[in-house]
Amino acid sequence: MSGILRKAPGIFGMVAWIFWSGSCLAKTVDFSRAPPLQQARMALDILSAHYARELHTHHDGDAFHAWQRFVSVGTLMDYEAASGDSHFHALAGELLADHRGLDGNDDDLWLAEAELDWAVQDGNRERQRNALKNAARIFSRLTVHAWDGACGGGVWWDHAHTYKNAITNELFIDVAARLSVMTGDASYKEWALKSWRWFEGSGMILTSHAINDGLDARCLNNGSPTYSYNQGVILDALRNLTVLTGDPYFLLQAAHIARQAIGERTMLDGGFREATGVMNIDSRIFRGIFVQALGRLVPALPAGGDQEALKTWLTDESMRLWANRFPDAQFDSDWSATPFTPSAQAQLTAASLFVAAARVSGEVAR
Repeated sequence: MSGILRKAPGIFGMVAWIFWSGSCLAKTVDFSRAPPLQQARMALDILSAHYARELHTHHDGDAFHAWQRFVSVGTLMDYEAASGDSHFHALAGELLADHRGLDGNDDDLWLAEAELDWAVQDGNRERQRNALKNAARIFSRLTVHAWDGACGGGVWWDHAHTYKNAITNELFIDVAARLSVMTGDASYKEWALKSWRWFEGSGMILTSHAINDGLDARCLNNGSPTYSYNQGVILDALRNLTVLTGDPYFLLQAAHIARQAIGERTMLDGGFREATGVMNIDSRIFRGIFVQALGRLVPALPAGGDQEALKTWLTDESMRLWANRFPDAQFDSDWSATPFTPSAQAQLTAASLFVAAARVSGEVAR
């Protein structure tokens, strides 16, 4: 489940990676002029070739968590939509079908997001309908069992109803908006707007536009870190609210949040840091969620300063990451040049950044 500190990956898995990566050092190829979508393909090739077991993990303590399986589906579908390359479609389908290890309302909403991503991309109408129904079923259950009047509204993060937080409610808004657009059912639009109004007034969004992790027992901002994925999922939600309503207000709020996140996270060398110093298994994937949403937001923004600034940042950051690559398009978990800390999350986040750079440059299939 996202948002909780986890154990470090087992030593066996790390030793196995070191052995494999060392054997590849002599195979390094110069891809310095590869366009972003080709860079994304190479990052994902490493993922599918060498992290198959990690992608299907279903319990704590390993190097990959169950909810990240569905972020992976979203990443693979985003690449497919941008490139027209269906090479990873079967892998995405396998991951989507593996529901082991889900624990919490946020995990269920990540699954709903992945079902909607699949429904958009898959060419089989029956599978599309089933995916849409699965997402709708999850959302309907949460409206009954996770939303209540505590803190004035909002959905709970966990089944025990102990915590209302940003990521769960951001996902709830986005799934509602997407379901409304995809089905035409006005009830989803009502939920999307209702949940956004609650979230906007919840206190989790600071005056700086940074979004904290959640609320305390008194329903006040708990001051927890402003994780990058909390700044990312809401960008998708706000963009989809604009699609749903035609109101430019939502895009304006998204641009404020995105520019604040970049200003807060960008280091002097241009690198992008997470809200906490040493990343754990969960947070290794956060920045990928942020840049993926940012890549979809930028083309939707009106021409002007916000769009240009965000486009430039994505382009520059993708070039910096590509320059920091290791042999055969392997990437470090925090996108640094050194030391090399490999992970499945590193390959996913790198691919998301390259796809985002392709989107803002116009190098996309659609």
